[in-house]
Amino acid sequence: MGLPLGELAVLHSQALMILVVDHDPEALEKARDILNCDRQVFLASSAKEALALVQRLGFSVVLVDLDLPGDGYALIQKLHDANPELLIIAISGALKASILEATKEIGVVEVLKKPITPAWKPVVERIRARRVS
Repeated sequence: MGLPLGELAVLHSQALMILVVDHDPEALEKARDILNCDRQVFLASSAKEALALVQRLGFSVVLVDLDLPGDGYALIQKLHDANPELLIIAISGALKASILEATKEIGVVEVLKKPITPAWKPVVERIRARRVS
């Protein structure tokens, strides 16, 4: 028979939907494997694809590779301008002070260093908990 619509809406709103944006197919698959447990993980390999997904679906967290062709910083700025409440995590191969400062100015809540590892999972959970509380 299923749940009443109201209960389905509550369950959907509580679901953690994550979008990972990276031009590297192997990095995308690794991110899905690590983050995909009790959450829905969507993958995008370009800024254009990411923007289309964000317009269609509601995400709790978006992870964006700063080295994305077409400029990961520009994508982050567009995402933040469209929804300042969206939790955006930057992904970078380097964690220089200049990168940390630049990302903070455009609405990034955390920067994770590549390569993708299981250590990312608790960080994403901690950030998501900020939104729920």
